[in-house]
Amino acid sequence: RITILTNTGEIQMSAETIQENKTAEFKIITDKKDEPDYKAVSKFVGGMVECVTFPNGDLLLLNEEGKLMGLPLNLEATAIWRETFDNDNYITGRNDFVVGPAILIRAKALDTWAN
Repeated sequence: RITILTNTGEIQMSAETIQENKTAEFKIITDKKDEPDYKAVSKFVGGMVECVTFPNGDLLLLNEEGKLMGLPLNLEATAIWRETFDNDNYITGRNDFVVGPAILIRAKALDTWAN
């Protein structure tokens, strides 16, 4: 079982719920000219878009309901998440993980999403 700590409590998931054997797409945007609009991001992540702003200003875009939908673990996005959010300063910290397709827009590449 996997336990996810959230602001509102704990969510328990079985290993079968998270499809670790599948690969989730991950893109990093480094130039403003490549910044996708909401419709493109929603299509890429397969649903409603959740935005997570990193302390350095980077923005992670992912499916808001990805864990509930049982989307596959995104190893690349999870690695960046765990490098950024520690257990001392953030509620979920390194215990959390990213599932499903995700896009990381570097702070210097933010334009529309920065508003």
